[in-house]
Amino acid sequence: MHKQLKTHYYFAVVPAVGLFLAIGLAKTAHLIHTGQFAVPSFVHSMVFVLSAATAIAGPLFVRTMFAHFKRLEHQVSEHDFLAFQRRLLWVSQVTPYLAVTAFLCDFPKFYATAIVLMALYAVYYYFPSQRRIDFDRKIFRVR
Repeated sequence: MHKQLKTHYYFAVVPAVGLFLAIGLAKTAHLIHTGQFAVPSFVHSMVFVLSAATAIAGPLFVRTMFAHFKRLEHQVSEHDFLAFQRRLLWVSQVTPYLAVTAFLCDFPKFYATAIVLMALYAVYYYFPSQRRIDFDRKIFRVR
């Protein structure tokens, strides 16, 4: 299970990192110019709120709903737990792509910095380490 979750994690994160590098190289090579992808100012706050929702609120909601639905069960099946962990990764790993959007569209410093920090939080906190998986398995009584 741990290997499957790591594979899922890397398939979600590596393209975002690649996009960051590609956009950074394109900006350095002056292939992309400042203001080329200008967006209306309301989009800045909208992407900011979406990044907070996908990095913090969404995974918390997924975890709470899983705990609520499994609260009366004495043991949780391995299949249900794996589906929960995948859903958690899917929700949280949207945030790096929102950070790529902020980087590409030259958001104001406040929004760009906050979105990138939330993306770093999502990438770091939801990494499927063996220790975190074992802890969650114990909490949810996975057989």
